[in-house]
Amino acid sequence: MQNWLEFQAVVMAAGKGSRIPEMTATKPKCLLPVGNKPMIYYPLKLLENAGFSETKIIVADNYASDIQEEVDRLGFEMNLSFVPIPSDEDWGTSDSLRHISDFIITDVIVLSCDLITDVDLHEVLNTYRKNNASLVSLYFSTSKDEQCVFTVPGPKSKNKLEKDIIGYDSKTSRLLLMASASDYEETMPLSSSLLNKCLNLSLCSNLLDSHMYIMKRWIIDYLSKNKSMATLKGELLPFVVKEQLSKHVQGQAKGKPNESLDENDEKVDIFNIPKEFNISSLYDVGNKSCAGDLLKCYACIMDSNIGVRANTLFDYCRINKIITKLNLNLEDEKDKISPEAEILSNQFEKNTCFVGPHTKIMEKTSIKSSNIGSRCIINPKTRITDCILMNGVIIEERCVLQNCIVCHDAIISAGCELKDCLISGNFKVPTGGKHYNEVLTAIDRLMEI
Repeated sequence: MQNWLEFQAVVMAAGKGSRIPEMTATKPKCLLPVGNKPMIYYPLKLLENAGFSETKIIVADNYASDIQEEVDRLGFEMNLSFVPIPSDEDWGTSDSLRHISDFIITDVIVLSCDLITDVDLHEVLNTYRKNNASLVSLYFSTSKDEQCVFTVPGPKSKNKLEKDIIGYDSKTSRLLLMASASDYEETMPLSSSLLNKCLNLSLCSNLLDSHMYIMKRWIIDYLSKNKSMATLKGELLPFVVKEQLSKHVQGQAKGKPNESLDENDEKVDIFNIPKEFNISSLYDVGNKSCAGDLLKCYACIMDSNIGVRANTLFDYCRINKIITKLNLNLEDEKDKISPEAEILSNQFEKNTCFVGPHTKIMEKTSIKSSNIGSRCIINPKTRITDCILMNGVIIEERCVLQNCIVCHDAIISAGCELKDCLISGNFKVPTGGKHYNEVLTAIDRLMEI
């Protein structure tokens, strides 16, 4: 197993899950279950399998202890450092990375806690190394995405996809444009420098930005000096990609490569490369057309692998339904059904279900195609099909649940019939309730959301 000592791995896990507030009102997004593991397990396992020996995890301070306790139970062998950031301040991903910049002494790979993929991370890292890149961004093709037809719990609505427009050289994979489709109505202007730079320009709107980025250490230096940028995807990365096309004379127009940055400058020039920058990166061995470029950005596009960001209700449901189809070593029953779970039912489909530890499923229950978290109790004469039950859920007797998400520590009282519903955390559904295509939550919590 290769140990990537030249990279510092950082997992962003402080997101508030604003797109799925009903599920994150009582728990952080990174702890929402996918299969029978918390969401954050998957990017961490991706890093560990690739040979990383340590990772920094950025978390919100109000959930820091909960996240660390949950992650410690997962038994990772690599060293994990939890870095809390203020939960009462609106920090973006750039703010978070800037916060730990003093502890980053190598190039960096940044992952979002909601990225779930079976990609070979070595292939992405080698793309960065062989091109001596300043930046590599990972994308997944959605045009070949495996179809997964299902109904999203809650009120019926169309799934609104957020599309990015990605421009890259079809021969060299040089990343030349990052933009949000929502920023343009009918037309999108292209600069002459972009068209002159690339004769093989491909523009795509069917690529999923994985939010996995590999960057040179000096880009972190630049970010540390430029405090106006709050986000990586929305501000820093599009700026870096655009600046690589700007006209400059090596070592002159934009400052000498070894010229250090002045902390008192109101506007920091990205071409004032810090002293730590290796002068050899001015030359690209693999691509002579890039020789002399100070900035070299690349897109790593995966066509055959599955990649999902579980940051919307639709994608969260989808990844839970296709998790067994990913190459994540989930073939063994112990990887799907915790040995610490107690299952007394003889109508439990082992091949289609996940069950977390310390969950008890009573006799005279029928469980099919469902993901059940830890510490759940499912009482007799209950039928559960195509559902996601998070940790600590209690299902009383004579309940029927179909295609529902039941969040942490919720209680479904006896005799309830629920179909296509989302039940928020700590909510108790009254006895005998019948609900269809609803979001069930306390009124005061709904106001908070």
